[in-house]
Amino acid sequence: MSKTTNINNRRYLGNKYKLLPFIKATVDAECKSVESVFDIFAGTGAVSSAFQDKKLITNDIMYSNYICNYAWFSAEEYDEKKVAKLIDNYNSVEIHEKNYMTDNFSDTYFSALDCSKIGYIRQNIEDLFSENKINGRERAILITSLLYGMDKIAKTCGHYDAYRKGVEFDTHLELAIPLARIIKYLIFSLLKLLIPTR
Repeated sequence: MSKTTNINNRRYLGNKYKLLPFIKATVDAECKSVESVFDIFAGTGAVSSAFQDKKLITNDIMYSNYICNYAWFSAEEYDEKKVAKLIDNYNSVEIHEKNYMTDNFSDTYFSALDCSKIGYIRQNIEDLFSENKINGRERAILITSLLYGMDKIAKTCGHYDAYRKGVEFDTHLELAIPLARIIKYLIFSLLKLLIPTR
């Protein structure tokens, strides 16, 4: 059986998870009748996680954050056993094939072997979704599991501007099951820059 992961188990600059007691106490004291929360720059969704009893509106321009927020907070039903089985299968599979990840990132942020597995898993998720074998929430949860797993082994200092050269790839990709709940009311927003093209 795979391990589980929570929303705060991600390296992310600006993550406010440790500030949640202060944020929650301030909102409770100053906004006693609040019924909805709009997390404008949602990032990891850590702030939203403190207000799951409210109507949530999350927004982030990064698609990876949008997907993670959809995984953590969506009202769409999902099959927990199906997700767990897929993650177990991903963890046990051995892949030695070339793909987008191996062509572009081998032995940089990740080892060549992990790149092969990452590329395979990401494509398989899309294949399952396009074949209607998983729904939108299940897709988002699987992608979130992959992103969190990649984050655990990435040879970076917390962001992806550069990788640490010459380091040993001593840990390998292992996916965990995101402990996602069903939220009654949620609106997602993915802002697109309205820049005219020429």
